[in-house]
Amino acid sequence: MKSICFETVSRYDRKAQPVSVMLPFCKGELFPDSICRNVLTDGENIYPFQPVITSCHDDGSIRYLVLRFLASFRANHNTEFRFTESPSVGVNRPEITYHAVAVEKTAESGIILDNGLISVELGASGNGIIERIIREGRTVAVTEGPFISDGESEYAALVGDDGWQVEETGPLFVSLSTHGRHTDVSGRSWFDYIFRIRFWAGTEYIEAEYQIINTERSRQSHKSALTINNEQAGLKYDDAYPREVLHGLSFRIIPERDKDTVKKLYTSSFNFHATEADADGVVSASVSADTILETPNEMFPEVMFSTFGCTWKTGRQLIGTEIYQAYQNFPKALSADQKSISLSFYPDDYEPIEFPQGVQKTSRFFIFCMDGDASDHEVIDQLLTFEMPPVGCSPSSEFIAAGSFGKEVSELFDPVTERFLYRFVDSRAKGLGFLNFGDCPEWEYSKQGRSLGRDIWINNEYDMIHDFIVMFVRSGDRRYFDYAQAAVRHWMDVDYCHFSESPYHEGLLYTHSVNHVSGQMVPSHQWVQGFLDYYHLTGYREAYDTAMTIGEKLEELVKLPIYNKPGMVEPREIGWALRNFVDLYAETHDEKWKEDCLPIVKTYIEWARLYGTWTSPYPDNYMDRVPFMMQVGIGGLYSYYKLDQREDIRQTLLTVIDDIVENCYNTRLDMFLGKMHPSIRYQNLNGMVLETLEIGYELTGDIRYLEKGLGMFSWITRENNPPIYDFSKIKRDAHTVIYNCPVGPKRFAQTLIPLLRYYTAALENNLI
Repeated sequence: MKSICFETVSRYDRKAQPVSVMLPFCKGELFPDSICRNVLTDGENIYPFQPVITSCHDDGSIRYLVLRFLASFRANHNTEFRFTESPSVGVNRPEITYHAVAVEKTAESGIILDNGLISVELGASGNGIIERIIREGRTVAVTEGPFISDGESEYAALVGDDGWQVEETGPLFVSLSTHGRHTDVSGRSWFDYIFRIRFWAGTEYIEAEYQIINTERSRQSHKSALTINNEQAGLKYDDAYPREVLHGLSFRIIPERDKDTVKKLYTSSFNFHATEADADGVVSASVSADTILETPNEMFPEVMFSTFGCTWKTGRQLIGTEIYQAYQNFPKALSADQKSISLSFYPDDYEPIEFPQGVQKTSRFFIFCMDGDASDHEVIDQLLTFEMPPVGCSPSSEFIAAGSFGKEVSELFDPVTERFLYRFVDSRAKGLGFLNFGDCPEWEYSKQGRSLGRDIWINNEYDMIHDFIVMFVRSGDRRYFDYAQAAVRHWMDVDYCHFSESPYHEGLLYTHSVNHVSGQMVPSHQWVQGFLDYYHLTGYREAYDTAMTIGEKLEELVKLPIYNKPGMVEPREIGWALRNFVDLYAETHDEKWKEDCLPIVKTYIEWARLYGTWTSPYPDNYMDRVPFMMQVGIGGLYSYYKLDQREDIRQTLLTVIDDIVENCYNTRLDMFLGKMHPSIRYQNLNGMVLETLEIGYELTGDIRYLEKGLGMFSWITRENNPPIYDFSKIKRDAHTVIYNCPVGPKRFAQTLIPLLRYYTAALENNLI
């Protein structure tokens, strides 16, 4: 039996609430053909579910399963569901039923989606995206767009040449997408797009994602062969990258209209505010950088800031829209005039924004229907639920039993350390704005003089998505899921290069850099685990495809000569590549990923043989020991060792670990140096060395490795607590507002996973 727990999300009873939850399984526990023998129940009713298998063990049994279902929640109550082979003996529970989602092709090769409550007509190739929304047999609205503007022309997204692709289909949930180019009336095109529709049974709304991608070729030739050295690999920023200037993004809903039409525009964080107009009036509002500064808010913006919705009531019908996370992704605007509701994902009267080549941006919104007599409170409850839907999680014990996250997740805990962990993750600077939300500025980089005083965006360095999801799984606190979702959306949009004319860029992630995209692509700043985690949590294939593409492009990048010569670069460069290949092998069981590991393993073994450890030039005339960079290699090589337990790999690991203990540990301080060179031998809060010690313990069973880390553990968790969360906001420019916490994200991002692994091992051995 698997449990799924939901926190209360509303003061009202909610029926047929769409949810998707991940369940972990041990090897051999559940096979695909056995899913149908299970039921989902809240103890009173049995709920239909739509399963999505996201990962399997090597014997074909299920590793992760996403359940999509329509949950019922009692007002102000937590709810628990159970996924079990059969109901309790002797208990007769009613089964809830829904009109299944129907997907039908029209004669013109468009698509009609119907769930019995509303139907949505999607256009055929070359036609409009959403053509009609029908409720109770009546057309309640038609739509126009979306449109993109370069300041001179407006380009429309029409259904692509390939029509609509089915991404997922079933009786409860359907996801469709179309892709193509925006074109203006003269036939000119600008920017690629992807438009996605998600549609559920039992609901009266559609969820839409509109993605624009700058695939425009530069007006000047800048192609050159790629050379890599330490300066180019993240220490120098070149903002001469190609870009376009974006002036506007919009979409229009044209509802039915009569003389009694009433329009309302809503915002709400703590309490709602509504403005109203009659059939001939206008309601409008916009969100700018100044709006963010002037709006009081004490919530984590990834979880909630405010709603931004508009409704149009005519007789018995009400149709409305909500721009998801409008405040976080400002600028945004909404208006309703005599003819239509206009959604501005980037208002054309706002200061234009430079949009770099290869960057994607996703705008998410909802179109919903209700009865015309719905109250303001019912509307606001729906809007707030769009902004903060229920998120469920299984108890951490089930992930532990399935071996899902190793020592990062444990039922052992120390309250003092747990209090530290909450502050450690929460107390970090973060950015808001069209190309910034989900990312964080790192003050440490800027203060070092790497950027001429400009903000350096961390680009989710050290796989913060994975960090957040580990915290979600170990605590069940949904805000960590929201942290992860904001980060993964930004990472897939902005930090991941969708198109480039430069070598070794497309399909990889940028290093931490000014404007997100001015850094270089290097192996030490590629991560896939967070994308895979998010896919397992949601079943959304885009994250999986991103991880796979990064892996495939990384295969080529690590073949460059500099990465195959011992001591030429820091050991972390190929260490992250090795971890990625091992993660992709665990995900796919494809032997090619193991084969990709072999040259890296060979380089590490030869490196230790030549130099006695993994030293590297820093500065040029000094072979430095940098424990945190060495740890990335140790962690990568150890992850491969668990697949192939060769003695030469084990001896190499112990040689490097023992070298760090001998040369980088300071007895008087009872902690490890950040770097060995005398000019930079400062006390460093980077706790990655703790994972090195935990691996030494795993390889030998010698508790002295763990004991060597107690001073470092105390230094991080007891003596240097991060500040409490800071709600102060600063405006950088028209497109950027920063939550000005004095601590950047790098400290927690690089240390969290090593710290958790050491923490669990220390608790198991009664050292804490």
